[in-house]
Amino acid sequence: MSWQAIKSAYSSLQLARDNEGDLGIAWGAFRSCVSECPVPFHLKNLLEQIEEIRNSRSKEDIRILDHGCGGALTLLYLAAKGYTGGFGVDIGGSCERWNPIFADKIGAKEQRFFVYEGGTLPFQDSFFDFVFSQEVLEHVRPSVLAEYYAEENRVMKVDAVALHRVPHRLVPYDSHTRTWLIHYLPRPMWLASLRLLGRDLTTAKEATFLRWPWVHRRCARHHIGPTVDVSMNRFESVTDLRDYEGPKGVRRIAGRSVTMPVLGPLAKTLLSNFIMVDTVSTKQEAAGE
Repeated sequence: MSWQAIKSAYSSLQLARDNEGDLGIAWGAFRSCVSECPVPFHLKNLLEQIEEIRNSRSKEDIRILDHGCGGALTLLYLAAKGYTGGFGVDIGGSCERWNPIFADKIGAKEQRFFVYEGGTLPFQDSFFDFVFSQEVLEHVRPSVLAEYYAEENRVMKVDAVALHRVPHRLVPYDSHTRTWLIHYLPRPMWLASLRLLGRDLTTAKEATFLRWPWVHRRCARHHIGPTVDVSMNRFESVTDLRDYEGPKGVRRIAGRSVTMPVLGPLAKTLLSNFIMVDTVSTKQEAAGE
């Protein structure tokens, strides 16, 4: 079984939710699928970091925020793994429709999912042990980018950890527009090139803001605290490409390059600048001062 099987079970859970089906059966099937499938490569860093901060505490005691949760698949996955202290926010969408399931099947006593305006998070100060986002920050407008990080700092406990996965301008393939390299151009030229290629500009123009990777690292350090790049941990953990959604041929060649004798370390250093960035930041009281 694979990540595709988990997504299929998630789709069945959505259908049961939306059509007044048997949520108990659908939730049970989803949990079974999660327990039987190996951990997907794109969630390994996430689970490892949560487990590290958990230490001797029980899983349900860890408060987790998915900052831009979309359809809440990752939070449902974590809940199926026993991490039932998850909360999610998103701009628009239907994430709030998962609240009854968390109340009924997980025993949540408070609202867990919120649709918000993208500014102030609907949580009190120092509330979370762990915060994460997955391919969200490239959709945050420049005018609110600093606030996005600062709000994470506000709701994180001291010594809490934030994990971010961020597509950026140096990644050669842009999965949002399914094009190669042209996003290296200045934004007006990039949009003009997409227009010439006949691409739908709606998402690119209104909701995609690819930045240089060092912009993210700098923001994370300034607003949250000490930040470590763990991108290569994710990259090297991928040995099975069945669930990989990018160009598999290029990914296979890149994966082999970092294992070459002698040249492998050099390839790893170079490649680390051209893959999605994963960072782990730890909140300190003086962060952002």
